[in-house]
Amino acid sequence: MPWDRSRYPDDWDALANQIKTDAKWRCQQCDRPCRMPGESLHDFAQRIEGIPGPDLDWANQTAIAEIFRHPQKFCLTVAHMDQDPRNNDPSNLKALCAPCHCRYDLSQMARKKMLKREHNGQLTLL
Repeated sequence: MPWDRSRYPDDWDALANQIKTDAKWRCQQCDRPCRMPGESLHDFAQRIEGIPGPDLDWANQTAIAEIFRHPQKFCLTVAHMDQDPRNNDPSNLKALCAPCHCRYDLSQMARKKMLKREHNGQLTLL
């Protein structure tokens, strides 16, 4: 589903950045190190060189190739655990790499669709 920016607070970028900074730019699910804003792939690879993480096989020197082949895997996002973008309580927000965020959202798809219908005025009948 496309991202509806109007459902997020005006300060969402700053709030999301704070959650990511508090997580030390690592996925809170799989511990994957992720790129910081404005950080080139080269600088990112140098910053995390030798740090263990999913898909980062430094011993066999395949980590650099993985970073350059699939940079989207190293993008940190912020997930609403209850799927409600109006609930920005820190306990409801989690820094997740793009793959973990996608897996989580897929597991919550039924709830997400229901919340979107309710938001658009199509109330759920019990």
